Amino acid sequence: DGAQRGNALVRLSLGGKIGPGDWPEVEARLDEGHEIVSFDPRGLGETRMRYKATSIDDPALAPADEESAYASPLSGVLANHVYNAQLLGRPYLLEMIEDVEIAVRFARAQLGAREVAVEAPGDARLLGRAVAAALPDVALVRPAAAEKAFDWREAVSSLRETWPIHYL
Repeated sequence: DGAQRGNALVRLSLGGKIGPGDWPEVEARLDEGHEIVSFDPRGLGETRMRYKATSIDDPALAPADEESAYASPLSGVLANHVYNAQLLGRPYLLEMIEDVEIAVRFARAQLGAREVAVEAPGDARLLGRAVAAALPDVALVRPAAAEKAFDWREAVSSLRETWPIHYL
Protein backbone atom coordinates (compact mmCIF):
# COMPACT_ATOMS: atom_id res chain seq x y z
CA ASP A 1 0.00 0.00 0.00
CA GLY A 2 1.43 3.37 -1.06
CA ALA A 3 0.39 5.11 2.16
CA GLN A 4 2.40 2.60 4.21
CA ARG A 5 5.42 2.44 1.96
CA GLY A 6 5.55 6.17 1.31
CA ASN A 7 7.47 6.08 -1.96
CA ALA A 8 6.65 5.68 -5.61
CA LEU A 9 8.73 5.10 -8.68
CA VAL A 10 7.58 6.49 -12.02
CA ARG A 11 9.03 4.30 -14.76
CA LEU A 12 9.66 6.17 -18.02
CA SER A 13 9.99 4.80 -21.52
CA LEU A 14 9.99 6.37 -24.98
CA GLY A 15 7.69 3.54 -26.09
CA GLY A 16 4.94 3.87 -23.50
CA LYS A 17 4.12 2.09 -20.29
CA ILE A 18 5.60 -1.06 -18.79
CA GLY A 19 5.46 -4.14 -20.98
CA PRO A 20 6.19 -7.84 -20.47
CA GLY A 21 9.89 -7.35 -21.20
CA ASP A 22 10.18 -4.92 -18.28
CA TRP A 23 8.75 -7.31 -15.69
CA PRO A 24 12.00 -8.61 -14.14
CA GLU A 25 13.16 -5.06 -13.35
CA VAL A 26 9.69 -4.04 -12.17
CA GLU A 27 9.47 -7.03 -9.83
CA ALA A 28 12.85 -6.11 -8.35
CA ARG A 29 11.61 -2.58 -7.66
CA LEU A 30 8.40 -3.90 -6.12
CA ASP A 31 10.47 -6.18 -3.86
CA GLU A 32 12.40 -3.09 -2.74
CA GLY A 33 9.11 -1.60 -1.52
CA HIS A 34 8.30 0.84 -4.30
CA GLU A 35 4.89 1.53 -5.74
CA ILE A 36 5.31 1.59 -9.53
CA VAL A 37 3.59 4.15 -11.73
CA SER A 38 3.69 3.65 -15.48
CA PHE A 39 1.84 5.54 -18.19
CA ASP A 40 1.80 6.36 -21.90
CA PRO A 41 3.05 9.90 -22.58
CA ARG A 42 0.90 11.68 -25.15
CA GLY A 43 1.23 10.14 -28.57
CA LEU A 44 3.02 7.01 -27.32
CA GLY A 45 1.95 3.49 -26.34
CA GLU A 46 -1.79 2.91 -26.48
CA THR A 47 -2.43 6.57 -27.32
CA ARG A 48 -0.51 6.43 -30.58
CA MET A 49 -2.17 6.52 -33.98
CA ARG A 50 -1.64 3.20 -35.75
CA TYR A 51 -0.55 4.43 -39.16
CA LYS A 52 2.43 3.76 -41.40
CA ALA A 53 3.53 6.05 -44.21
CA THR A 54 4.23 4.53 -47.61
CA SER A 55 5.48 6.05 -50.83
CA ILE A 56 5.45 4.88 -54.45
CA ASP A 57 8.59 6.95 -55.03
CA ASP A 58 10.49 5.44 -52.11
CA PRO A 59 9.22 2.03 -50.92
CA ALA A 60 11.88 2.01 -48.16
CA LEU A 61 10.62 5.32 -46.73
CA ALA A 62 9.06 3.71 -43.65
CA PRO A 63 10.91 1.08 -41.62
CA ALA A 64 9.37 -2.40 -41.74
CA ASP A 65 8.44 -2.83 -38.07
CA GLU A 66 5.58 -0.75 -36.71
CA GLU A 67 7.44 0.65 -33.69
CA SER A 68 10.34 2.00 -35.78
CA ALA A 69 7.99 3.29 -38.47
CA TYR A 70 5.93 5.19 -35.89
CA ALA A 71 8.99 6.98 -34.45
CA SER A 72 10.79 7.55 -37.77
CA PRO A 73 11.99 11.17 -38.01
CA LEU A 74 11.22 11.17 -41.76
CA SER A 75 7.87 9.48 -42.10
CA GLY A 76 6.55 8.67 -38.65
CA VAL A 77 3.33 9.83 -37.07
CA LEU A 78 5.21 10.74 -33.90
CA ALA A 79 7.48 13.01 -35.95
CA ASN A 80 4.41 14.86 -37.18
CA HIS A 81 3.25 15.31 -33.59
CA VAL A 82 6.73 16.51 -32.52
CA TYR A 83 7.07 18.95 -35.44
CA ASN A 84 3.59 20.38 -34.79
CA ALA A 85 4.44 20.82 -31.11
CA GLN A 86 7.55 22.76 -32.17
CA LEU A 87 5.49 24.98 -34.48
CA LEU A 88 3.05 25.73 -31.67
CA GLY A 89 5.94 26.76 -29.41
CA ARG A 90 5.46 23.86 -27.01
CA PRO A 91 8.30 21.37 -27.64
CA TYR A 92 7.35 17.72 -27.27
CA LEU A 93 10.04 17.17 -24.62
CA LEU A 94 8.29 19.76 -22.43
CA GLU A 95 4.98 17.98 -23.04
CA MET A 96 6.53 14.70 -21.88
CA ILE A 97 7.90 16.41 -18.75
CA GLU A 98 4.41 17.75 -18.08
CA ASP A 99 2.98 14.22 -18.48
CA VAL A 100 5.46 12.97 -15.88
CA GLU A 101 4.47 15.82 -13.56
CA ILE A 102 0.83 14.66 -13.82
CA ALA A 103 1.88 11.08 -13.00
CA VAL A 104 3.84 12.38 -9.98
CA ARG A 105 0.78 14.27 -8.75
CA PHE A 106 -1.26 11.07 -9.14
CA ALA A 107 1.28 9.11 -7.10
CA ARG A 108 1.10 11.64 -4.30
CA ALA A 109 -2.68 12.12 -4.32
CA GLN A 110 -3.89 8.58 -5.02
CA LEU A 111 -1.08 6.38 -3.68
CA GLY A 112 -0.14 8.60 -0.76
CA ALA A 113 3.49 8.69 -1.86
CA ARG A 114 5.65 11.08 0.14
CA GLU A 115 8.73 10.51 -2.01
CA VAL A 116 8.61 10.10 -5.78
CA ALA A 117 11.49 9.19 -8.05
CA VAL A 118 11.77 8.45 -11.76
CA GLU A 119 13.52 5.54 -13.37
CA ALA A 120 14.38 5.94 -17.03
CA PRO A 121 16.25 3.07 -18.67
CA GLY A 122 17.89 3.28 -22.09
CA ASP A 123 17.11 6.21 -24.35
CA ALA A 124 14.49 7.50 -21.87
CA ARG A 125 17.39 8.49 -19.59
CA LEU A 126 17.61 11.96 -21.18
CA LEU A 127 13.91 12.45 -20.37
CA GLY A 128 14.56 11.27 -16.81
CA ARG A 129 17.37 13.81 -16.38
CA ALA A 130 15.13 16.57 -17.77
CA VAL A 131 12.33 15.60 -15.36
CA ALA A 132 14.69 15.60 -12.36
CA ALA A 133 15.97 19.05 -13.37
CA ALA A 134 12.48 20.49 -13.94
CA LEU A 135 10.80 18.94 -10.89
CA PRO A 136 13.12 19.55 -7.92
CA ASP A 137 11.17 17.26 -5.58
CA VAL A 138 11.58 14.26 -7.93
CA ALA A 139 14.83 12.28 -7.86
CA LEU A 140 16.34 10.31 -10.73
CA VAL A 141 17.16 6.71 -9.90
CA ARG A 142 20.56 5.64 -11.17
CA PRO A 143 20.54 2.47 -13.29
CA ALA A 144 21.77 -0.66 -11.56
CA ALA A 145 24.05 -1.56 -14.46
CA ALA A 146 25.85 0.57 -17.00
CA GLU A 147 23.63 0.95 -20.01
CA LYS A 148 23.84 2.93 -23.19
CA ALA A 149 21.52 5.91 -23.29
CA PHE A 150 21.00 8.66 -25.84
CA ASP A 151 23.42 11.56 -25.42
CA TRP A 152 23.32 14.73 -27.55
CA ARG A 153 27.07 15.32 -27.19
CA GLU A 154 27.83 11.85 -28.56
CA ALA A 155 25.24 12.23 -31.34
CA VAL A 156 26.74 15.52 -32.54
CA SER A 157 30.40 14.47 -32.25
CA SER A 158 29.75 11.23 -34.15
CA LEU A 159 27.74 13.09 -36.83
CA ARG A 160 24.76 10.84 -36.13
CA GLU A 161 21.92 11.76 -38.47
CA THR A 162 19.07 10.04 -36.65
CA TRP A 163 18.09 10.14 -33.00
CA PRO A 164 14.97 9.59 -30.92
CA ILE A 165 12.50 12.03 -32.48
CA HIS A 166 11.11 12.66 -28.98
CA TYR A 167 14.10 14.91 -28.26
CA LEU A 168 13.88 17.29 -31.20
